[in-house]
Amino acid sequence: MKIQTVLARGGLVLLTLAVLGVCTFSIAQPLFTMDAAAFQQKDDQVYLEVYLMIQRSGLKFVKADTGFQAPVDISLELLMPDSQLSIVAKNLGLEKPIPIIIPLQILDRVDSLEQITPRQKLPEIIAFKELPPGQYTVIGHVRDINRDTTYTSSLGLNLKSFSTTALAISDLELSTRLEKTAEKSKFWKNGFLVVPNPERIYGAPLYMLYYYCEIYNLNSDGGMFTVDRVITDDQGKAVKKLPQKSQKRAGTHVVEVDGISIASLRSGAYRLNLTVTDSVANTVATTQTRFFVFRPEDYSQAGKQSGLTKDEEMIMSYDADQLKEATEGIKFLLSDGEWRSLETLNIEGKRRFLVGFWKNHDPDPTTPENEFKQLYEERKRIASQRFSYFNRDGWQTDRGRIFILYGVPDHIEPHTHDMETRPYEIWNFDSIDGGVIFVFVDHNNFGDFRLVHSTKNGEVHRPNWFNEEAAIQRK
Repeated sequence: MKIQTVLARGGLVLLTLAVLGVCTFSIAQPLFTMDAAAFQQKDDQVYLEVYLMIQRSGLKFVKADTGFQAPVDISLELLMPDSQLSIVAKNLGLEKPIPIIIPLQILDRVDSLEQITPRQKLPEIIAFKELPPGQYTVIGHVRDINRDTTYTSSLGLNLKSFSTTALAISDLELSTRLEKTAEKSKFWKNGFLVVPNPERIYGAPLYMLYYYCEIYNLNSDGGMFTVDRVITDDQGKAVKKLPQKSQKRAGTHVVEVDGISIASLRSGAYRLNLTVTDSVANTVATTQTRFFVFRPEDYSQAGKQSGLTKDEEMIMSYDADQLKEATEGIKFLLSDGEWRSLETLNIEGKRRFLVGFWKNHDPDPTTPENEFKQLYEERKRIASQRFSYFNRDGWQTDRGRIFILYGVPDHIEPHTHDMETRPYEIWNFDSIDGGVIFVFVDHNNFGDFRLVHSTKNGEVHRPNWFNEEAAIQRK
């Protein structure tokens, strides 16, 4: 017997199915995380660095001639609109645009399995050169060869060009280690070893936050420029102001690096804000990035005082951007009235709404886990892997929404190569309401499948969907 769980408005429905092939979900931590930073290249083009952090203890190590080893295949796909792809192809000297995929293989070795701990991470960096500004999606694939399992994650990016004349600053790259050195490696740039921290999480044992960025187009007449650094909380309130740095310019383009102690910061979400002032040209440029502090002792103390769980404490630390994603992610689980009420709340009210929402949907409050929330988050993760489309995350698509709400279809009828129709899919759920279907059509042949018809109550219902949406009308 396998259990299929359906997420639906108003609660959790468990359907017991005596059939094979219905997927059950296991709740697992992701094997890797991704982040990126953009820097100036020639003209208005962008140099993009993508950072990965692989959880070492998540890999499968097997016995080798000496010790144990875990081979890993990594590949990054860079997706972009055709107009941008043509420019990139031209820069690379290609006759026609092709998808950009960069492969990489690493081999991790240890003398004994006891050397591997949950805190150990494997950082990697892959760069894309001469990119035109625009919307991109980076899809990362990490394959644990010993397990024959591939893990996927996506990252939406809006790359903007850096001015070639006015004062400008690159993105801030957050780092776990930063050293001035002449010894070159894959993490070396402009005289520094910069080991990236794509997780952006600090705390025990990482009490130093290091950053790297580049400043462009300082005045060439000499003189001084200043750098101001302020850390703000999720409300925008300054919680730590660093001493101002006053430097004599060594050229029009310079590197700005430093390390900041975060030992005094409590667990939560923060932003590092950096402002550069060129006093000679009387110009200012700013940049910022988000990071997180996690100290287990904060949660154990807060939990004892407030009675909140660890997940609830994390929700209560969400900043505005995190709240926006969290609330939009549950929009299709709410009634129209609930959504309108949620939109009227302030930041504190939205945090409390989320805490109450997940608590009300916990099918078994006697356990420390919220099974409903775990299932939702797992399906959201899988939807992002399978259905992401350019700069739209998979859970925001129609197929992603249906997958999150109802789970794995009993059967999918793919029609992606029919000459007389646009690509379309029919998803069949045999055990919901006596059997329902969902029809998705890709109108532009770019992989953006939209829901055009369903027999499920409450969903769009267009019985003539084939002629109106799928069939190609010939003149």
